[in-house]
Amino acid sequence: MKTFTVNDLDKLQKEFYQMYDPDYWLYKVTLLKNTHDSFDDIENTLTKGIEEVEVEKYKRMIRTELHFLYFQMIETLFEIIFALKNNDNRDLWAALTFSNDRNTHFYSETYNKIEELSDVSSVFTDKVQTEIDGKGIELPFLRWLLYFVYPTTLDNKGWQKNLANIKRLLLMFANDFTDRGEYNAYKHSLRFYNAPFKMMIGLGRNNVHHLGSSDDCITFLEARKKNDGEGKMVRTGQIARVQKPFDFERDYTMCILIYSMIKNIVFTRKHSLLTELDGISFDMVNFVDIDFSKTIPRTTITKTSFAV
Repeated sequence: MKTFTVNDLDKLQKEFYQMYDPDYWLYKVTLLKNTHDSFDDIENTLTKGIEEVEVEKYKRMIRTELHFLYFQMIETLFEIIFALKNNDNRDLWAALTFSNDRNTHFYSETYNKIEELSDVSSVFTDKVQTEIDGKGIELPFLRWLLYFVYPTTLDNKGWQKNLANIKRLLLMFANDFTDRGEYNAYKHSLRFYNAPFKMMIGLGRNNVHHLGSSDDCITFLEARKKNDGEGKMVRTGQIARVQKPFDFERDYTMCILIYSMIKNIVFTRKHSLLTELDGISFDMVNFVDIDFSKTIPRTTITKTSFAV
């Protein structure tokens, strides 16, 4: 097992919370969204140096990038969550850096933890002993995670609703990330394509039922799996052609929600731990009034898989 020596852990903590910029995610999300939505106004600038441009292919590329940014942001959020779950605030930078190193105590099986996240996971059930205004208090881990000891105006009923909505969102993110075949196809050698999707079923000679459609659908290959009877998924030896339609507007909404969570986690600690920020506030996000209708994919069908 590797061991590390840090000359000044408090200084390292201060540097991280001073310099880490959650707005990086906001800028990247809005760059893609606004570029896509304003494409006609800035087409000449965006396509400078390209002799012939297929506008719809260009815009589809932007939508695809935002889709995979959503996966990257989910991964980032849960890396931070599990790092803080198992380490001190001062260790966050090191814990994130070495989370994939099995030879350190920072190692975190993040993918497995995301897959196993459920209503009864410790992220949702554990309590944290801390201090607020010099008084000892026990807080739900989820509240401590996203709000630390920063003052809020929510009452008990508001906190119950806020934490319930955060929990619901985290479970959505975890469910989306667990089935990430297209994300792997994106990260590793760009082995997919994106094309419009439509599925219908004929119920009679003149009766066709529309099942779902989308302007975007990631098509890729993956090994088929089946349950081995003991709860484990094992490969069958077959290859499947998989299609996963996605909703650009939904991806944008989910990215903004994740950005808000990351900003809360970092900035509540930044403003609580750095004395030079005393008296300076920031706009903390509550999730009491989330419109969950915007988190439902409009594609209707979310995945198809056929042996090839």
